Amino acid sequence: MAGKLRIAVLMGGKSPEHEISLISGRQVVSNLNPQKYDVIPIVISRDGRSLRLNNKKYSLSQLSIINCQLFFIAMHGPYGEDGTVQGFLELVGVLYTGSGVLASALSMDKISSRKLFTQAGLNVPKYQVVEKGKRTRKVRFGWPVFVKPYNQGSSVGASIVKSSRELNKALKHAWRYSRLALIEEYLKGVEITCPILGNKNPRTLPLVEIVPKKPFFDFEAKYSERLCDEIVPARIGKVLTRDAQDAAVVAYQTLGCRGFARVDMIIKDSKVYVLEVNTIPGLTPVSLFPKSAQATGISYQKLLDQIISLGLQKENP
Repeated sequence: MAGKLRIAVLMGGKSPEHEISLISGRQVVSNLNPQKYDVIPIVISRDGRSLRLNNKKYSLSQLSIINCQLFFIAMHGPYGEDGTVQGFLELVGVLYTGSGVLASALSMDKISSRKLFTQAGLNVPKYQVVEKGKRTRKVRFGWPVFVKPYNQGSSVGASIVKSSRELNKALKHAWRYSRLALIEEYLKGVEITCPILGNKNPRTLPLVEIVPKKPFFDFEAKYSERLCDEIVPARIGKVLTRDAQDAAVVAYQTLGCRGFARVDMIIKDSKVYVLEVNTIPGLTPVSLFPKSAQATGISYQKLLDQIISLGLQKENP
């Protein structure tokens, strides 16, 4: 296209990660090259009913008439990362960054995605599902366990549970965010994540090793440099690095992801276990994806260029 591209950056939204989304979105806005792009920052309200553009409030339905070549989605969690906003943008026929409706929905759904990972030959932690309101003190594996909502990101609503006495309290906490709670075996090993860029032929960026200074890499630790160490590249050796990168690509392609994503994994006893795929990983100053890209010489600005380029190449569903 001749001239500058008009890029609308979507942030905020109806999600527990509203504030983090604003940080990601503002970081994107401030780092898009002004010589290449005319940037339109758009903040979606907390109730998901309106948007703010140029300090004016509009109905959310007016999103469809904003004149731009591409929407850059920087909305984390439900209604931003689960296929909802992607479906709206598909309906009005505009391009956007990242994965499509189905891949986004599957990635957010930890139950469906794990079933697909297993069918693809990937290792996943043992787990069981408890519907909202159904009490249980039994788990099919030993203590401790993780309890988490089945459809949230950034460890929202997640807890470590060390005994049956704590289980129902943790389930109630998870049910605040979703109707299904996941009880997952606690795998004590090396936590890693693998950023991926690409559509049909995705490529992996360096693995990041996560060393939390708290019992697990929770929401607070993800967005505070003081609460975890992040080591690039991960200290796991060549063979496990290749195994983890291969597993990440299989997970990415199994769900049909496009553009970019981050695959969270854990290594225990020289086996790679896939935990989840984040289709809109954090883009804050302390986020893992930009740190991995930087390790290969890809600046934050160049990373945004690549994400936009992949969005413009995206095929219609």
